[in-house]
Amino acid sequence: MTTVIAFAYPYDESSCLTVRTYLSTSYLTSAALLARKAYAIEVVALRLPESAPSLVDEVEIVERIGVLQRTEHHAYASSAIVMSALGLEAFVNELFADCEAAGAGNLFGLSGDQAEKLALVWSPPQLSSEHGSSRKKYADFERESAFRKYDRVLTALSLPALDTSAKPVMAMQTLMELRNALAHYKLAAHTAGVQGERSALSNLEKELQQYLVDHDQPNHNPMTGEHNSYFPDRVIGHAVAEWSVQTAIAFLLHVQARLSVTPRQGDRWPTTDMEMTRFEE
Repeated sequence: MTTVIAFAYPYDESSCLTVRTYLSTSYLTSAALLARKAYAIEVVALRLPESAPSLVDEVEIVERIGVLQRTEHHAYASSAIVMSALGLEAFVNELFADCEAAGAGNLFGLSGDQAEKLALVWSPPQLSSEHGSSRKKYADFERESAFRKYDRVLTALSLPALDTSAKPVMAMQTLMELRNALAHYKLAAHTAGVQGERSALSNLEKELQQYLVDHDQPNHNPMTGEHNSYFPDRVIGHAVAEWSVQTAIAFLLHVQARLSVTPRQGDRWPTTDMEMTRFEE
């Protein structure tokens, strides 16, 4: 969490002090921390056969892992995925709101003119004859997807909309789909067949495998068995948690480049330093 105390915009003798609190980058650093914790547990699990050679059977290894930290691993990995998506959603809301609250003093590197344009999108002027209409527009915008809001940032500044074929944009959309699949979870069921038989993959699973090659193989997530389903069993692990953090940061840096913003010290843009999702062994 970052808190900034500054005089309200516009700056004059009547300006009062305001306290602005930002959470988006805290969500991203929290996601990276959670991914590191999931990684630490998986490292222990991968070393089990080495430390206990008698555990040669997959079932035995899975049971031993279960005695250890299975619950913690699930909590860390799934939370890292969700927090990465929350960071993206919070960031664009903070960008709009900061432009309204701070104008040229915003912490996103935008000029006063740019901030004014985004402030009008975030909080349209309340004209007496259209009071209800303006309020409805604001409510409708609040319900827009994060992707749509980022698009509005660009179009409001007369910049080209997001290119849905760009890799950072495609990955961001997959991350948001994954978050929604976890947040609005529906029972995953598959038929246990003969060894080697695989169920048909959903669209989300196919999208994830474009970014995580061979991730459906057992050794990519030692916390689950060979015959477990791809989603959610194999997905909820360090590999996808790490990918989620990297995807969120890469997308925000992509937007930053589209805005031609040069971050200043103290600005809210993330850095690649936040991508530390595993510890040095």
